[in-house]
Amino acid sequence: MASTSADRPGNPCVAIVSDGSGLPPGGDLTETLSLEAELVGRLAGLPARQKILPASDAAGLAAGIRALPADISAVLLTAVAPARARQAQQELRDGGARPLVTREDATAIALAALATRTLAAAGRSHGSRVVLAGARELPLLITLLMAAGVTDITTWEPADAAIFPLHGIVFGADVVIDLARALPPRVAARLGGTTVLTGADAAAAPYAAAGLLHAAVTTPGLVFGIDVYCACADVLVRGAGTTVSVSQGTALTRLVAEAVSCRGDG
Repeated sequence: MASTSADRPGNPCVAIVSDGSGLPPGGDLTETLSLEAELVGRLAGLPARQKILPASDAAGLAAGIRALPADISAVLLTAVAPARARQAQQELRDGGARPLVTREDATAIALAALATRTLAAAGRSHGSRVVLAGARELPLLITLLMAAGVTDITTWEPADAAIFPLHGIVFGADVVIDLARALPPRVAARLGGTTVLTGADAAAAPYAAAGLLHAAVTTPGLVFGIDVYCACADVLVRGAGTTVSVSQGTALTRLVAEAVSCRGDG
């Protein structure tokens, strides 16, 4: 198991874990984990170990996570097939295992925060309409948007295109989150006051993940649930702009950790 230079046996730390099932074709899993551990560890101010857990299904992945050393206080799952990651996460949560957040969770938090921020800036916090395209793998995104007060949410998947083309349902929406990259640029250009977001706009995801992991280390018994994710998103709504410096990112991570810890203490 690789680790950061600050890691010492017995000291609380976090782990960046994958079975590689969600790695893009041609990707390097070792490099992916190394880069993620370096970034998240730096933001959280914690040693971040990297661990590849070969597994054929969610149960095998969950078993491997349960067997991790006791000094690992929390886990970030990355480059895991989203459905498998959710199943393993639910199994571990039901069993009272250490806190675990997935890359998809962090992405959903970042996008929900950005959409909420965008709606507020346009004076559309209430009575707004949001279209989610290709968000099947981010079910948390719908929950967070609803918690933020968005009541009109239309979901669309590429399989719907033959009967309901995306360009036919986006007009009149305040925000379109196009994770499928299915909206032609010429259509997006004609949407007027509609803001179009993509997965590339989830730049605040590392701050969410690092803040959650830091809070898990400093708040014994913390459970990652909807209330915790909402607290995380609320911080990003107030502080995560389109561009964030290194120092701002570290500060945001700290604010996320503090807000999450307070929610856990409460």
